[in-house]
Amino acid sequence: MRSLVLLAVATAAASAADWQLSYSLPKTAKANFDTPLTITVRDATGAPVAGAEVEAILTMVDMDHGEFKAVAKQVKPGVYQATTKFVMAGAWQIELRARKGADSASAKFRHEIRE
Repeated sequence: MRSLVLLAVATAAASAADWQLSYSLPKTAKANFDTPLTITVRDATGAPVAGAEVEAILTMVDMDHGEFKAVAKQVKPGVYQATTKFVMAGAWQIELRARKGADSASAKFRHEIRE
């Protein structure tokens, strides 16, 4: 007698949250210096999203130097800070990712870094 075994695989997928992610860098941000990156996460109503896991992924726009990841820590509700280092001057993509429970959001920005 043959038996047929079926396996069901369930995957938990994060749902895209209607969050607004933004960032700020010091106006004096230059290549090869530790630089604070401040990330703000707000929900659809503009309220701060506290207690999220937040990270920034930095990549050069016109060159392939790999990814530089920085985990951000919450400094107040909805505001997170990471220390980054842009290894050279030029155009950088700053990708922000935030996750809390089953909700997540991401955003990409372009930023020019001076020497």
